[in-house]
Amino acid sequence: MLRKSPPKSERLRDARRPRALRTRSRVAFAMGIAVLGLTAAASPRVAAPGPIAQVEVGGRAPDASFVTIQGTVHRLSEFRGRPVMLWLFATWCDTCRAGTAALAEHIQQLDRAGLHAIQLRLYGNLGYPGPSVREVARTDAGPAWSSSAWTWGEASKELSFTYDPKGYVDIYFLIDRNGIIRAIGGAPNATMDQILSFVQHAR
Repeated sequence: MLRKSPPKSERLRDARRPRALRTRSRVAFAMGIAVLGLTAAASPRVAAPGPIAQVEVGGRAPDASFVTIQGTVHRLSEFRGRPVMLWLFATWCDTCRAGTAALAEHIQQLDRAGLHAIQLRLYGNLGYPGPSVREVARTDAGPAWSSSAWTWGEASKELSFTYDPKGYVDIYFLIDRNGIIRAIGGAPNATMDQILSFVQHAR
């Protein structure tokens, strides 16, 4: 038996809905996406790049790319074989800049322990203006910014959304030489003990 097509009045029902109702529907959808945490605290102009890998303590650190302030493209997998601190931050964040100064005070100690710090500005700086990564490095890290144990750069969209889907302004990941995430934290100026403990056990 052939199915009858819906009456023309039903087909046009959505088109005749009041504009305000259609607008509320769009707003409700957008709010649902925010609740899922895909773009929370980030710029609404920045969309997630697709499926997001699971990032958790005890799991393997997903591979992703970034660009250094010298313009060189790297992938995290290139740093396997040594412990890594992957730190994502926004350059307009005052506590992040305090953490940069704290890391600078310990960079030689961390270098001797074999740690490589990778400090990356989050994609789009989370939608807000701020100084460049190079300016933060020179201003807050002082002479230590050029340490061979410290890489500065810009996170790719993929890396930002993989490691920081909720848009935290300051988050780091301590990754062992085998590429396993051993700790997740923030504000290195307040959690330096965790970082130092990690490198002592990562040798």
